[in-house]
Amino acid sequence: MGVDVLVHDDRVTVDLSGLDQVWSLARHYDIPTSHITSARVVPLAEAREGLGWRMGGAFWPGTVAAGHFTVPGRKGARQFWCVYRDADVLVVETDLERPCRLVLQHPDRDFLAWIIGERAGGQMVGEAGGPTGE
Repeated sequence: MGVDVLVHDDRVTVDLSGLDQVWSLARHYDIPTSHITSARVVPLAEAREGLGWRMGGAFWPGTVAAGHFTVPGRKGARQFWCVYRDADVLVVETDLERPCRLVLQHPDRDFLAWIIGERAGGQMVGEAGGPTGE
């Protein structure tokens, strides 16, 4: 999978490569931590409840959601997804309109939720409340 998430003191960067870049029609996101309201790990089914219409990218039910999607009930807002068949996903909420939410499949999602939450002011909800599941 070609999704790299780097957490800096003042921003979170997401870089996509390979098929992830092609399917999602995106290459890079740079989100200042001052605009991040929360970072958490949620079941994929729960994240899909907030999935709107595809605006660009790929979507095959049960297989892939990659690209830009609307947000039900929020006219003009867009969310970015890069998810395949993982059971749990990283959800990063922002106070921006585009993207108002990043939903990513990443093997280190629990650690990323914790560290992004720390940088953004402590707004993190993980599977067990910590980066190592303790």
